[in-house]
Amino acid sequence: MSFRGLARKILFSERVFRMMSGEYTRSVPNLYATYTPWYVSPFAEHYARIRDKTEVSPDRCYFLQKFAAHCCNLSGDFVECGVYRGGTAYLIAETMKLKGGRDTLHLFDTFEGMPSIAAADPSAHRPGDFGRTSLSEVRAFLSAFDFVRYYPGRIPETLGPLDSFRFAFVHVDVDLYDSAKSSCEFFYDRLVNHGMMVFDDYGFQDYSGSAKRAVDEFLQDKLEEPIVLPTGQCLMIKSAL
Repeated sequence: MSFRGLARKILFSERVFRMMSGEYTRSVPNLYATYTPWYVSPFAEHYARIRDKTEVSPDRCYFLQKFAAHCCNLSGDFVECGVYRGGTAYLIAETMKLKGGRDTLHLFDTFEGMPSIAAADPSAHRPGDFGRTSLSEVRAFLSAFDFVRYYPGRIPETLGPLDSFRFAFVHVDVDLYDSAKSSCEFFYDRLVNHGMMVFDDYGFQDYSGSAKRAVDEFLQDKLEEPIVLPTGQCLMIKSAL
């Protein structure tokens, strides 16, 4: 793991920020004791199943699960762009199954780490970053869900097969500017009314010139506003107008 990756992992570790145990946590910067259900049951058990398969922190996973659960009430398929080892994909698939949905979860990733375009990306990622994964590993981890489909390769080159589909929920965790912008361009027009796109990296400083810039540029002439969460995520809800 790079120094930056290690520093980020330490910075967002619950062991650093948590000053109380149980359902409420006193945290930086305001020191209020706030409700933090991602640290306790029942969500803690869901997160324990994916902990070793994701770099996404418990709070972000909690919001991701809740947004996905809400979108299970809409008509349309689910998508994740940027799968890595399959942790958040498992959480989404598990949520879909528990809600009794009949939709498909489509997963897009190189399944080999960052592509060559990472070398020129403002995020300073390098080709091969997040390479500790494989399509076979992710398939095995998600083998309990027969409604998952896989699209190995680089976005946007792999998006074509879904040209005529409609989507209720799209999770974008691609880090890179070009991949984030391509995801916005493809899925926005295919998102059902009240459908959601969640961008994992929007609020992190390292991605201000990549993921955040891509989302801001795309939405600048749209009706929708980026809803920024304190977790670093950004939510966009498709307008019905």
